[in-house]
Amino acid sequence: MKIPLHIVIVLIFFILITGCATKPSPSGSLVTAVTTNQPVVPGVLTTEATSSVTLSQTPIPTTASLTSAFSGSPGLTTLISVTGKTGQTSDAFNVTGGYWELWYTADPIATGGQDSVSSSGSNSAVFPYLQIQVIDKNSDRVVTSVEPPGGLDKNLWQKSGLDPRPWKQKFYEGNKEYYFVITAKHLTSYTVEARIPTSS
Repeated sequence: MKIPLHIVIVLIFFILITGCATKPSPSGSLVTAVTTNQPVVPGVLTTEATSSVTLSQTPIPTTASLTSAFSGSPGLTTLISVTGKTGQTSDAFNVTGGYWELWYTADPIATGGQDSVSSSGSNSAVFPYLQIQVIDKNSDRVVTSVEPPGGLDKNLWQKSGLDPRPWKQKFYEGNKEYYFVITAKHLTSYTVEARIPTSS
């Protein structure tokens, strides 16, 4: 017994439209359940089928709040903290607002004669140095290069009784990803942080 083609098309259309529902699975991912109930047609086998398709959901990454190395700075959240003795390139960090701050400090090696002349008559090469290049990750453009104002002279700080650390620089741009390229010489340690205002 042949079934007319229009009845088969109507049955297929009916199967596709009816019995579709979306329900959450116990794991929290979406499961689409399709149940088909075919009408009984003489001479045609009827089946009832249920199929499930699991749609995976990509988790949204969250930025864990880092503990700042700098005290006395309420109202700011640290996005990234980079420490070391020698130069390095940091991981990328995302600034979601239009304002952020760069906080940094360094502990230079105290040599006792950083500008003295060596026995061969040449100037001493032991000059502590720190430079932080702020790079726009999308274009690899150097936004700015930051160096400690006045240089790194631990002896001068001790004589004057004024320690300028930590240094801060404000950036009135954002809504993009950045990374640091840090150049460091003759330092015991340094710390560089990118910080944004804490949302209330």
